Amino acid sequence: MADGPRPILFDTDIGSDVDDVLALGLILAVPDKLSLVAVTTVAGDTALRAQIAASLLGLAGRTDVEVCAGESNPLLRSPKRFGAFGHEADCVAETPDAATVTDEPAPERIVRAARETEGLEIVLVGPMTNLARALALDPMLPTRVSGITIMGGHIRQVRIGDFVCAPGIDHNLCSDPEATVAVLGAGFRTTLVTADVTLETWLSKSSLEAMRSAGPVSRELARQVDIWEPVQRRLFTQLGGQVDPDNAAYLHDPLTVLALIDDSSLGFESLQIVTTIEAGVLRTLEVDRALSIGVPTRVATRVDAAKASHQIAGYLIGSG
Repeated sequence: MADGPRPILFDTDIGSDVDDVLALGLILAVPDKLSLVAVTTVAGDTALRAQIAASLLGLAGRTDVEVCAGESNPLLRSPKRFGAFGHEADCVAETPDAATVTDEPAPERIVRAARETEGLEIVLVGPMTNLARALALDPMLPTRVSGITIMGGHIRQVRIGDFVCAPGIDHNLCSDPEATVAVLGAGFRTTLVTADVTLETWLSKSSLEAMRSAGPVSRELARQVDIWEPVQRRLFTQLGGQVDPDNAAYLHDPLTVLALIDDSSLGFESLQIVTTIEAGVLRTLEVDRALSIGVPTRVATRVDAAKASHQIAGYLIGSG
């Protein structure tokens, strides 16, 4: 493929945790590095999630990007796994123009993008349901894209401060485990940016204040962080962890996007991963290569959290 920005399709459950909209803001901040082909939404009220994405695209002057609503329910599990927090409608940005939300279902848009866009990469920061459905439409999809980058996985140890999390903390992969098994076993060239590293990385309060003084997109992102922060603090405290007082928002999904822009703050290993379901919980297990099982996967296992947070904030503040 010729030199230039990497073409990506962004698949997201935008509108609940603020990290999705921060990740989309990060993509929009680096058009010289990432070329956004389309946005697809997944999980629950995907039409509302599509409106949220379309409004931010419009605010950024990117009404050329198509948005497609996708799968509302997991493949086999209860729809309750795709619950919302109740504030999602407040995440539609005020803008005179918005990108077009088309009638094309997200799985079909994924298939079409893979056929039409040379070198396409798919960035997945929500449940895997859209991509699993796309695989059913086109089983050759893994050969048509350059790779997939996923926010997800619980590989070695996941912490919230001093609290060590049990498997299941990873919403993206665990909320539709059958879809995840299908995707991670399909033969894609896969990168996982895991909860092991994303729960070490957050937006600082000082960076949030700087975003308030930047351009309209940055200010909108800051407004949505304000909506999410008390929800995040309550959610993770209930899990048993202590959220750092300086933590305005975990940067799960922006860190995943950063891996495509500049991965110097992340340490990756090529691991043999077995994806399985134990007692109803999705597990991504690291296994010895000598066992000749599992799928070779590029996995983020280390992060320089301060550097990553600084980089992400710098892009978001500078985007205007």
